[in-house]
Amino acid sequence: MKMKWWANLSLLGLCTTLSPIMSIFPLPAIGHITAVPTHAAPIPVQIAQTGQAFCYKATGPSAVINCEGTGQDGELRVGLAWPSPRFTTNNDQTITDRLTGLIWTANADPVDGLTTWPQALDFINNLNQKKHLGHDDWRLPNINELESLTTKQGNQVDWLQSHGFFNTRPDYYWTSTTYAPYPPYAWSVSMYGGIVAGRGKPNVGYLWPVRTGEPGTLPVAKTGQTHCYNSAGAAISCAGTGQDGEIQSGAAWPRPRFTDTDQTITDNLTGLIWSKNSRTPGPSACAPGTHKTQQEALDYIQCLNTNQFLGRNAWRLPNRNELTSLIHRGQENSAAWLESSGFRNIDAYRYWTSTSYAYATWNAWNISMQDGAVAPVAKKIKSSVWPVCDNSQ
Repeated sequence: MKMKWWANLSLLGLCTTLSPIMSIFPLPAIGHITAVPTHAAPIPVQIAQTGQAFCYKATGPSAVINCEGTGQDGELRVGLAWPSPRFTTNNDQTITDRLTGLIWTANADPVDGLTTWPQALDFINNLNQKKHLGHDDWRLPNINELESLTTKQGNQVDWLQSHGFFNTRPDYYWTSTTYAPYPPYAWSVSMYGGIVAGRGKPNVGYLWPVRTGEPGTLPVAKTGQTHCYNSAGAAISCAGTGQDGEIQSGAAWPRPRFTDTDQTITDNLTGLIWSKNSRTPGPSACAPGTHKTQQEALDYIQCLNTNQFLGRNAWRLPNRNELTSLIHRGQENSAAWLESSGFRNIDAYRYWTSTSYAYATWNAWNISMQDGAVAPVAKKIKSSVWPVCDNSQ
């Protein structure tokens, strides 16, 4: 089967503009927009590939299909390629991720068991007091840092342990990032399937210490969280907590974060161009404004390109990493924050990504734009679609 022309353009990383070229821009934490600048601003954070290398049919059981012309993540593989080798084993019981520059303990379960969220933060503090492995700057990873360790292609545990880590548990790991929609919860990442969920701070999970090393190929962006909370959800002073709101590790967001270019908005953090109307926009030929199955979403994107929506012909369905880059982990409602930043018609709940769920491939990753939860949903379920493309200039 011949590859569709729009897929070829996407593989080149181009958002080809058939009308006058639209330029780049940068957002403050509360989200404002600015007029189009005359020169493109530098992109501080590129988005890495997800690791997905195959394409899958929309119904069970799991079956690999030919990627050509599908528009799935496994075909386009958009984003910064991972370095090879991805990890370097050090001589001090740590492993450096060459993609991000982060240094992780080789032992993915140094506690040898489960802890509550406050216990996890206390454990990290004790490591620093004892200068664990010769260092006193360990931290509990924030949600962006812990997510950067996941691959969207297969078994997380097997993949990580094949790179030298050990005691990696197929369960939830704590992050230092409070779940802003309900502060008695904190974000956790499953090292089994990659689900990202808010969980009660008195619940138990594993912890994995991290520290900053030499700059990697791709800096991890800040989460946006700037406040700290106790287990009951009350706001507290950040000093000495070790929480994300205190440490705020990662690349700073540009100010302004977004630039409004009429019917599209550019994210100055990533350089990605999003349609300003975020709820399945487009010409009538593409059945806009309706929820779609994942296959319908992929077909809809092809229709946008055929009809040169907004003068562009390389729109794509965002992969998981691209869509989560829009979430503000410091906001109670990311959808409302994005609306305040210039976007329109944001569906507060589910949006499709082009990334299949590798454990049960008749599902794909779906993201809530209200709270930022990331979970697999059956591809036959209907969700909103938000087109994205790259700036080719």
